[in-house]
Amino acid sequence: MILIIAVSVVVLGVVWNPTQDGVTKGATLNPDTVVARVQSGQTYPDDLRRLLQATRASPGDLTTAKAAARATINAGRDAGDSRMVGASLGILRPFLTTPDSETLYLAATARQYQHDFPGALHLLDQALSLAPDDVNARLSRATIQTVEGRFAAAEADCRALNAAPGVAFLCQSTALLMTAQAPAIEQRLTLILQQPGLMDPSLTPWALGLLGELAQLNIDHPKARDYFQQVLALDPKSIRDRLILADLMLQDGLADQVAPLLKDAPPTDGVLIRRVLAAMALKADSAADRAELAKRFQLNLDLGLTAHAREEARYFLEIAKDPVLALQRAQVNWAMQHEFEDAGLLIDAAIAASQPAAAQPVLDWATEQNVTAPALHLDDLKKRLAP
Repeated sequence: MILIIAVSVVVLGVVWNPTQDGVTKGATLNPDTVVARVQSGQTYPDDLRRLLQATRASPGDLTTAKAAARATINAGRDAGDSRMVGASLGILRPFLTTPDSETLYLAATARQYQHDFPGALHLLDQALSLAPDDVNARLSRATIQTVEGRFAAAEADCRALNAAPGVAFLCQSTALLMTAQAPAIEQRLTLILQQPGLMDPSLTPWALGLLGELAQLNIDHPKARDYFQQVLALDPKSIRDRLILADLMLQDGLADQVAPLLKDAPPTDGVLIRRVLAAMALKADSAADRAELAKRFQLNLDLGLTAHAREEARYFLEIAKDPVLALQRAQVNWAMQHEFEDAGLLIDAAIAASQPAAAQPVLDWATEQNVTAPALHLDDLKKRLAP
């Protein structure tokens, strides 16, 4: 593992975007032809409607399809609507055999958002075989490998981001966030942010978010909250940063601040869970949110869906108070992703279910990947599992 020589961080959803495709016209399409099915309660933005209409009018035009898919993905992300993001796959499906790296990257982005990481990696591998210097595809592959807890593989892709050295360092820093190199990352990030001009301003929220996560991992919650509040001052729409800040508030007895923080957030599973937990702490009513979560998660269980297993595990652990089912969902989630939240959930669920040995995979992974995050309390887990 190489020594880091520059500064910053990478987060799911960061996109290197030096240019945008335009929308072109082509042949007409029967108005009854289905371009993509979106089973969503969200209202489509006018720009997205126009692009979808252009796609219907130009069924064989790849540029039009990519523009519509990109807009659909962005609208779905902003709304926290995975169904809308998934609809972009319907737009792109006729072109997936076309040797075009951006098409494959966009399709991979949709699969990544739906937590179909193997499917996304397969598409990204194809994209990079066509265009090894594609920054977006390589960054996405590194991000997925980081989420999967495969830090060396992620770091290798980060180092290959030659066309975007600032992004490359941020990517590399994220891959090493929970390793022994974390103190060096924190020191360099702090120094660079203190010197205006050393970092592209567009990357500042990313860097601040990483510092917030480092403080969280080191159990310095006041410092972490301060960094995430700085991030949100620059990027108010960031759902991930709002949810992390909400978790810190809940842990620190600041539940009364959670509702204002999430008041205009899209009603994703993660948002509803934090709202319910805040209401529980304040002994306030949350029946509507509880009922909605119960309905969503029961449907997921009935259909055998796994994309939201992390949220399900937390719901069953902290809200429904069913530690055995929480452990089952945490294990399903751990099979897919190995972020800080996933490790903590598996440990907490295993202990709550009186099955601490079920958390052994976290220790095995931590040893293999040189994980040193104090907030996981791995030494305490080792003592529990000692003969």
